[in-house]
Amino acid sequence: MSLRSAVTFLTRLPLPHTASEHPTAELGAATVYFPVVGALIGALGAGVYWLASTLWPEPLAIILAVAATVLATGALHEDALADFADGFGGGWSRDQVLAIMKDSRIGSYGVAALTLVLLAKLAALASLTRLDVVRALIAAHTIGRWAALPLLAGLPYVRDAGGTGAAFTGGVTPLRLTLATLVTAAILAATIGLRTIPTIIAATLVTAFLGWYAHRRIGGITGDVLGATTQCVELATYLVLASRYISIPG
Repeated sequence: MSLRSAVTFLTRLPLPHTASEHPTAELGAATVYFPVVGALIGALGAGVYWLASTLWPEPLAIILAVAATVLATGALHEDALADFADGFGGGWSRDQVLAIMKDSRIGSYGVAALTLVLLAKLAALASLTRLDVVRALIAAHTIGRWAALPLLAGLPYVRDAGGTGAAFTGGVTPLRLTLATLVTAAILAATIGLRTIPTIIAATLVTAFLGWYAHRRIGGITGDVLGATTQCVELATYLVLASRYISIPG
């Protein structure tokens, strides 16, 4: 049931007879499946894109594909990105950053970050061929969900009252992180081939930087930090694959 827990936490996809609460041990085990759920989300977006591209121009098909992934996740990570930008952009002290991120209202930093990241995603995908867009969507969502795991494994969760990612604190053991990393690498290798290497390097650098930055500013991570990292790694993947010096093999 750990896979079901991962699906119900990371997406809004309807599953039959799904309980709203899961035991903490089950949620910890569910982290192994985060990359698999990411691949499912990416595949959903890829399917929407493939169908839409037969009916409408390429840019519209890409917008619909990205919209499908946002709907499938309930904008979980996009909301986190906006909160992260507002908190770290507008707060000076640790308490200010945490208070702003907890506020449900979106500010100017959040609007700017969300708009720029979404536009950059769309522009990067639009530069790829039709088949490459499919591959990129699956790869980016896979490694994007993986990116939360090293942060959960290596940094403390700083909200005393809990939060979105609190249930997974302590659940990412070295074995689970290793298994999730191997699954991620396998999915990437199957979709983007040798481009897996620069993609993993970029994702690792982005994850490490955001983890370091969050630790320096607030002493650890929150659910918003995890979600923002997912979004930034997803974008980094698109940028790597859209680079003029890197091409996805046919």
